[in-house]
Amino acid sequence: MKNFTILFTALMISCTVSNDAELNGAWKYVSGSYKYNDSINKATSDDINSIKIYTDNRYSVITQILAEDDFFAHSGSYSLEGDTYTESFKLHTNPEMVGRSATFKYELRNKQLIISSDSMEEIWEIIE
Repeated sequence: MKNFTILFTALMISCTVSNDAELNGAWKYVSGSYKYNDSINKATSDDINSIKIYTDNRYSVITQILAEDDFFAHSGSYSLEGDTYTESFKLHTNPEMVGRSATFKYELRNKQLIISSDSMEEIWEIIE
C-alpha cells in the first residue's frame, strides 16, 4: 500500500506540473504551410530564418523572410491550456498588434513543436 501511495502522489504531482517548462529554450523554424484565400504556400528554413525563445511564460521571436530581405519580430507572454497556445503581444513590429493576442493549437512531438490554426501550420525544432 505504501508503494501505491508514493506512486499515486508522484502521478498527481506530474499532472499538475505545467507544460510551460517543456517549451523553455530556443527553437528554430523548420517549415510551415500557410493558407491565403484558395491557395496554400509552403515554406522551409531555406525560405524563412526564424528563432523563437521561451522562458517560463514569456517568448520572443524574430523572423527573416529571405527572398524579400524583410524581417518582423514580436515578444510578450504566452499561456497554455490543454492543447491551446496563446501569444499575447507586448512588443510587435506592427504597432497595431500590441495588446492583441493570437491563439493556436499546439503539440509537442519528439523534439518538435507544432503550432497550427485554420490558416497555418508551423513546425519548430528545439536547438540543443
